[in-house]
Amino acid sequence: MTSIKKDSNTGKYYFVLDAGKDPLTGKRTQLRRRGFTTKKEAQIALANLQVQVSERKELCLSKLPFYKYLEQWFTAKKIKLKTSTIQNYEQQIRYNITPYIGEVRMNDFNESILQNYIQVLCKERELSPATIRAAYGIVSEVLYKASQKGILNKSMLDDIALPRIPKKLRVWTSDEIATFLNAPQTILNLTRHFIGFNISLQTGMRMGEVLGLRWSDIDFEGKKISVRQTLNKIGDGNEYGFVNEGKTASALRVIYISESLVNCLKAHMELIKRERTVLQEVYLNYDLVVCTKNGNWVHPNNFRRAFKMTVEQLDITPIRLHDLRHTHATFLLENKVNPKIIQERLGHKNVNITLNTYSHALPSMQIEAAGKFVEMFGNSDQISDQ
Repeated sequence: MTSIKKDSNTGKYYFVLDAGKDPLTGKRTQLRRRGFTTKKEAQIALANLQVQVSERKELCLSKLPFYKYLEQWFTAKKIKLKTSTIQNYEQQIRYNITPYIGEVRMNDFNESILQNYIQVLCKERELSPATIRAAYGIVSEVLYKASQKGILNKSMLDDIALPRIPKKLRVWTSDEIATFLNAPQTILNLTRHFIGFNISLQTGMRMGEVLGLRWSDIDFEGKKISVRQTLNKIGDGNEYGFVNEGKTASALRVIYISESLVNCLKAHMELIKRERTVLQEVYLNYDLVVCTKNGNWVHPNNFRRAFKMTVEQLDITPIRLHDLRHTHATFLLENKVNPKIIQERLGHKNVNITLNTYSHALPSMQIEAAGKFVEMFGNSDQISDQ
C-alpha cells in the first residue's frame, strides 16, 4: 500500500506509487509526486493517479496481442497445475492456439473471430472434437479472465458452436470379457503385457496407472492395489517418466481385486523373478509389474500395439485400450454395483462424472427398477377418486 510521507526539509507531502509492470515492456514503473501542502491534498492526488494507472493498464492490455496475454495468464496458471497437465497445455498453445489467433489484439476479439478459429481447427486441421474443445477451453478461460478486467465483453463466449463429442462408448459384452480373460488358454505366444490388460479390465485403472504399478503397490493378502505412481509424459516430444501423483486428487486410491487376478499377478511375478535372476545387475529394478524383459518401463505405444494384436487374435469386437476401463465400469453398473463404489474404483472426482460418462448403462437399470416395484406391489388396478 502506498504511504504518504512528509519531507522534513520542505515540509511538503509526497508519495511514490508502484504502478506495477508495464503490460507491453514488462518493466516495473514507479510514479513519484511531491509538493503537496496538506496530507489531504496528497491523498486526493494519489487516488486520482491510481485511477489513471488502472485505466492506462486496461488500455495497454486491450492492445496486447493474444499470445502475450496468454503467456502472462499461463505463467500464473502453472502454479496450480500438475506437470503432465502443463505439458498438455503447452502443446495446445503451441500447435492449436497461437498459430491461429496469437496475433489478434485483445480488444479485436469477437464472436466471428472465435467461430472462424473453431472452423479452422475442425475443417482444415480435422482435429477431434475432444481436442478442439480442450483448445477452446483454454482460449475461453483466458478471454473470460480478461473480461473480468474490463478488457472485453464476455458475451461473445456465449454462443460459440463447438463440435459434439460422440457419447457412445465401445464396451465388451460379458461373453467377450470372458473370452478375453481366457486368452492365456487360447493364444500360444501371448504377449507378456497381457497382465496389464487384465489389471485394467478388472480394476478400471488408466493406462498410465497400470504402466506405473509396482509390486510394492500390491497387497496380496488384503487383495488390493494402491494407485500411487503413474507413467506420464514429463517433457516435450516422446519423453516419459514416473510421476507420484494422479490425474486428480481422487486418482490416488485403493482398489480391491479378485482372487483370480491375485493368482494371475502371482504367476506373473514368478516370470519377473526368473528374468531378474538371469540378468542380475543388468536388470533395471524399477519394481514394475508391467515391464520389458530387462525391467524397464513399457512405452504406451507398444502397450497399445500389443493390446490391438491380442484382440485381433481373439476375434472379438475391436476396442481401444482405454475402453477396458469403460468396459469395467459398464459391467459393474449393469450388475447393480453402487455407482459410488464404481466412482471410487475409477478415481473420478465425484459420482456425477461416473453417472454422466456411463449413462448408456442407466436405461436398463431404470427398467429393472420399475420391474422391482411390480414385483413388490404387483399390478394395481385401483384408481384413486381424488
